[in-house]
Amino acid sequence: PTLNLCAMCSDCPSRTFDDATKTKLLNQIEFYFSDSNLPRDKFLRETVENDPDGFVDIALLVTFSRVRSLLGSSGRHRDGDLVAAVARALDTSTLLTVSCDKQRVRRNSILRPRAEVDAEVEQRSLYVSPFPMDVTIDKLREFFSRHVEVLSVRLRRHALSKDFKGSIFIELESATSCAVLLQHSHALEYEGAKLTVMMKSQYLEKKKGTEP
Repeated sequence: PTLNLCAMCSDCPSRTFDDATKTKLLNQIEFYFSDSNLPRDKFLRETVENDPDGFVDIALLVTFSRVRSLLGSSGRHRDGDLVAAVARALDTSTLLTVSCDKQRVRRNSILRPRAEVDAEVEQRSLYVSPFPMDVTIDKLREFFSRHVEVLSVRLRRHALSKDFKGSIFIELESATSCAVLLQHSHALEYEGAKLTVMMKSQYLEKKKGTEP
C-alpha cells in the first residue's frame, strides 16, 4: 500500500496516510536519524551538523529512495501537502521532534561519538541467513517482530553487483533480545529454510573479512 490520497485534485484539503504506510514511514525516518544509521550516513550527518539546531528539511527526506518507495512518489511532487502529511506522521514519534513550522525534523538525543555508538550497536546485532533473493526489509521486520523488537534490518549485498547475498544483519532493542532470539534460533525457519543465527561480531570474527 502507498499513500492513501484523496487523489491529486485541487479541491482536496490535504493528504493523509493509511495506518500501515504511516507506521512504515515513521520507522524509516526514525531509522535515518538512529544510532544505527546516522553516524555512518555521511550526507545526512553533515546535513544535521550544518544546521545549528540539528534539523533536516522534510522536503529533502521525501526524496530519499526508501521514502519515495513507501510514498509511491517519484520525489518530484514535494508540495506543501506532502510535507505537511509527513510532518503529521512524524509528530507521533518519541525519538524525533518536528519544527514549529512543520517543515523540518531532528532527533531528540545528541549524537554521541561513533566509536561509542558502534560498540553498543554491535552488542545488539545479529547475522541471520539464508533468505530468498526477493525478500524485502518489510517482510523481514514483520517476521522477526513476532519474536523480538526490531530496530533495523540491513540486507547484505555484494560490493560490485549489489546483488543480495541471502543474509542480513539485524539490530534488536538490546543484547538481551539477541540472547532470547539465539536461545530459540533452533526453531526459526523462513519459507521452509532453517535459519542460522549468530552474533554479528561472531560472524565477522569467523569470516575475518572474507566473503561467505
